[in-house]
Parts: sequence; C-alpha cells; structure tokens
Amino acid sequence: MAVNLPDAPELVTPGDLGDELASFTRAMRAKNVSPNTILAYGGAVRQFGRWLLAHDLPTDVAAIEPRHVEDWIGSILEVSKPATAHNRWRGLQRFFNWYTDLDDSFVSPMRKLHPPRLPKLMPRVLEMDELRLVLGTCQGPSFEDRRDNALIRILFDTGARRHEIAELRYSPTDPDDRDVDVRRATVKVLGKGGKNNVIALGDKTLSALDDYLRARRKHSHAAEPWLWLGKRGRLTDSGIAQALRDRGARVGLVGLHAHDFRHAATHHELAGGMNEADVMSKRGWDSPAMLRRYASTTANARAIAASRKLALGDKL
Repeated sequence: MAVNLPDAPELVTPGDLGDELASFTRAMRAKNVSPNTILAYGGAVRQFGRWLLAHDLPTDVAAIEPRHVEDWIGSILEVSKPATAHNRWRGLQRFFNWYTDLDDSFVSPMRKLHPPRLPKLMPRVLEMDELRLVLGTCQGPSFEDRRDNALIRILFDTGARRHEIAELRYSPTDPDDRDVDVRRATVKVLGKGGKNNVIALGDKTLSALDDYLRARRKHSHAAEPWLWLGKRGRLTDSGIAQALRDRGARVGLVGLHAHDFRHAATHHELAGGMNEADVMSKRGWDSPAMLRRYASTTANARAIAASRKLALGDKL
C-alpha cells in the first residue's frame, strides 16, 4: 500500500543547502515519514532555495538569516493564500529543526520567527440529511453507482483520508491480500508514518461493498490488485476526488471533498457519545490536538445537545 510519488527535482545550489535538502529527504524516508509529507516539506525548502538563488542571496545553510525567511514568506503572501505561506513556513522550519539537531553550533534563523497568521476557517460539516442526499445519487444500477455508494459509505464510516482509501488493495484470487475483510467487517488502512489501522465497518457499508464487489468481478480490469476501479483500470486518488465532486454537485454541495466526510465522521461520532480516545484511535491520531482541531467547529452544537439531554435545570 505504499504511496508512489514521483521523485522531486533536485535543488542545486552554490552553497550546501541543496546537498542538505537531499540529506533531509533521506532522513525523513529513513523515519518512514509519509511520502506526501516528504514532498511537502522538501518542496518548501526547494522553493526557498530557488528564491534565494533568484535574489542572489546566500545558499549556505549557516549564512541564511531571519530576514531572508521573512522576505520569502512575504513574497508568497503577495500571490498566494495565507494557508499556502503557512505550510511553506512549517516545511522550512522542519528542515532547520532537523539541521539544528545535527550541528549543536547552528542557530536556526527561524528560532524567533512566527508563522503567518491564518484566518479562522470553519470547515463544512455535513449533516446526516446531506449525507443521505449524496448517497441518493448512487442508487442506480450502473457500475459507477455501486462503486460510489460503497466508496462514500467507507469514507464516512471510517473517516479515513482520501489517499488511504485510494490505496486499498483487493486481490480477486487471494483473500489474504485484501485490505477489506468482509467476513470480519473491517478495513485496514495505511496512515501517516506507515501505521496500519484496522477500522470496523457497519452493516450498511458492508452491504454496499458486497454489491460493488459483485459488479467488480465482471469489470474488464477485475484482475488489477486495487479495490476501486474506473473505466481505464485503477481509480486513482484524483479519480476519487472527481467522483466526489460530481456526486456533490448533483445535490448542490459544491466542491465536495473527502475531508468533508472525515470532519463529518468525527463530529457525528462525538455527538453520538463515542469515547474521545476511541475516536483518536480510529483516526490514527497520537495527539489530542488533532481531535480538538476537527471537533472545534461543532463543539457548541454538541454542547447544546448534551445540555438538553441532561436537562440540568429540570433536576431542581
């Protein structure tokens, strides 16, 4: 289930920044850091290095100054959203922190800097009625209808990331080489850091999956080892994204994204009384900070519902 990403282009610099970026990338791979994370962090350093070259600034790691970082971030903010600048800042910070651990005499130029301020965003949290509307578009007899019905139900039932669901394997001949186990009602996803996470599936999700697998057996690309298939073979990560956008557009949910299901799953699990530790385990989160981030948007709604259920004033 490894995520296959193309190798990023090298950064070649007169100073040692380019060489150290290559070492940084190797170190992250050795620690089994997610390929997407490596691509993001390395991309930030690569972009910074090219900016330094374009402005005739030093590319020796030890010669880089705080003002260089600030000016680079400022140039990003002129043309991109604050979230983009924030992500670039974090990636570069990760690189300098790594280098600090290698050289005790090195002082990171970002040591006293602060990331760009992000506007407070309120992610969409789908209500059950909205989720049912989306599923309602998948009730036809076509292969795509059966596939998308199972796909959407698995996204919501597991709360997994899109790329994790896209990487699910399904060997048509070997039951031991399947990430979905219908008999045990579980699915195994490979999360960040290469951690396997086994998640239970509900009866309706299993029923939709059974229906899809029957159709999958007759598909012209049924021999492929991937669970999700499209017209030309494997349904890729981007193919899943397009399928979700199309389904959402049919019911007025513009830009429907896999993360919408992840946010919705977290909210509805907590609202339904699921233990916070169990929600964290299901998402593959080690830190409660991620739980707070996902749950903050609808925390007040859950508090109102819990307060009404308790009816504290009625106990007097």
